[in-house]
Amino acid sequence: MTDQQVSTRKRKIRALLAGGLVLGVGAAITLAAWTDNVFGNSDFATGDDTWNIQASFSGTATPTWVESDVSPGQTFGFPAPRLNLTPSDTVYAPIALRLEPGQTLGAAVTLNGATGGSPAGAALTSALRYSVTSGGTAAGCAAGTPGGTTVVAAASTLTTGSAADAITLAADGTPVQLCFAVTLPAGTPNTISGLNTGQLIWQFVGTSIA
Repeated sequence: MTDQQVSTRKRKIRALLAGGLVLGVGAAITLAAWTDNVFGNSDFATGDDTWNIQASFSGTATPTWVESDVSPGQTFGFPAPRLNLTPSDTVYAPIALRLEPGQTLGAAVTLNGATGGSPAGAALTSALRYSVTSGGTAAGCAAGTPGGTTVVAAASTLTTGSAADAITLAADGTPVQLCFAVTLPAGTPNTISGLNTGQLIWQFVGTSIA
C-alpha cells in the first residue's frame, strides 16, 4: 500500500468516526422527553382548642366552677370530723365536673386512685375505705345520702380507681355530680388512733370524645 493510499484510508476512518459521533449526539437528542409535575397539598389543625374540664368543690346549689388542673388541686369539702375519725365513721364530700360551656367535644373521664400521703400515716391510709357515686345531688351527698350510680364500689381501698371512662361529660357543659364517701371501718384496731394520712390526691383524667 502506497503512502497516498494510507493517507486516503485514514481520512475515511476519521470521517466515519466523525459521522458516528454526530449520529450518537443525534440519538441522544432523539431520546430526550418533555417533563411535567403534579403536586398536591393540604393543611391540618387540631379541633376545639378551648376544650376544658372544670370542677366545683363548693357543694352549693350554685356551684363555683374552677380550674383544678395542677396537682394537688382544690381541697375536697369533707367536714371537720375527717380529722377525728373513730371506727364506723363516714364523711362525705360532693364534687361536680363539667366541660366549660361552648365545647364541641364531650369527655370520657377516669378517676385514678389516691396517691401521696405521709409514710407515718400509711397504716391509716390502708385502713380507710371509700366509695364514689354519680348522679345524686350535692345536698344529698353532704347529708350522707348520696344516691346515684356507682363509680367506685363501696369499701374500696383509697388507692382504687374507677373503671376506664366511668364518667361521661356532655359537650354542652351539663354538670355531673359526684359524691365521695370515706369510712373508717368498724373493728379498726387502736393502733390506728392518732394517725394522719397526710395529703392524699385523686386525679380525674379526661379524654375528648365526639
